[in-house]
Amino acid sequence: MRKHTKILAGTVVLATAGWFAGCNGTIDKEPNVVLELQTLTIPPVTSSQNSTSGTCTYTVSVATGTFMNKPKNQFAGTSPYNDIILQSLDITYTWDDQATQIPNPVTSGLGGSVPAGGSANAVFSVISNAALENTGALGRAGHTASLGLTFRGTTVSGDPVSATTGATLQVNTCTVNVGACCNLDNSCDTLGEVACGNQAGIYKGDNTSCSTQNICL
Repeated sequence: MRKHTKILAGTVVLATAGWFAGCNGTIDKEPNVVLELQTLTIPPVTSSQNSTSGTCTYTVSVATGTFMNKPKNQFAGTSPYNDIILQSLDITYTWDDQATQIPNPVTSGLGGSVPAGGSANAVFSVISNAALENTGALGRAGHTASLGLTFRGTTVSGDPVSATTGATLQVNTCTVNVGACCNLDNSCDTLGEVACGNQAGIYKGDNTSCSTQNICL
């Protein structure tokens, strides 16, 4: 009876040891550090009307982010194996007018590295000029998009890490410069250059007032 008891006890110990080994195997597959986004700045997109084509020309400024590399334990705060190499950014767009002209998600490049236990800045673009221009003459001017951002990277030791957040992209209204437009009868209207040309007028320049004496004579 005692021999059987000892064999059973040995089996329980072996099974428990195997369970712990399995848990450790899962933990070992996880990264030792966490990628966090500390700050994010996305400048608004500015736009102005092209005097020849009438379409909007956009100026996109790069966004900036501050990333932190947070160790999970006291052994994970050392370089270089726990450093994070930034690799890519996945972006989804939800526009205020429900436009769907931008495929979701869009993946763009992301460069730089974040030292173990430290922080680093990175610059990136959240939208392209082509994406802003491909919906009618005025494109995305005057609209706002809610963004879903997933930043991806890998540790030097080969473990993938990521950080996800939301943000807002504001596209300013397309600026149309106006000026005096002289008609065939020498009358004057204050219009943009494109609108003036559409009615066969002669455009006298940006911000030139019709009240100027004899401007169309």
